[in-house]
Amino acid sequence: MIKSAIVLLMIAFISPFVQAGECAKPEADAAEMTVDNLKTWASVYDNYVRYQQCDEGSIGEGHSEAIIRLLVDHWNELPTLEALAKQHPPFADWVLSHIDSTLNADDLEKAANTAQSQCPLSDAGLCQKIAAAALHAVAEN
Repeated sequence: MIKSAIVLLMIAFISPFVQAGECAKPEADAAEMTVDNLKTWASVYDNYVRYQQCDEGSIGEGHSEAIIRLLVDHWNELPTLEALAKQHPPFADWVLSHIDSTLNADDLEKAANTAQSQCPLSDAGLCQKIAAAALHAVAEN
């Protein structure tokens, strides 16, 4: 009897934390609406904080596209990504996970080449990871 009560208390305590990681329909709808407007690293980070639990399917692909566009078209903003990555290492891992085989191979190659040839010295570690992720994604295509 005591064991059953303990198990029930544990389930009641843990359940809200498990549910917090789920993506409710209103969150998915909001994430879907914002994913096409991610034009800066700050907006990508904000979207990550708000909707990381919704990072699947078209939303995840939208995140990947926003990330590659920033890397390919706005490389000069890399220091902002580096600053966010240093402050929030899980965000850096998330960004790198979105440099994936769903993306255009030409964009991936450009991101890898830029990371290898135009990297600010202060961002060398991040550039190496970007190049490695992009080359890995190209190999998967």
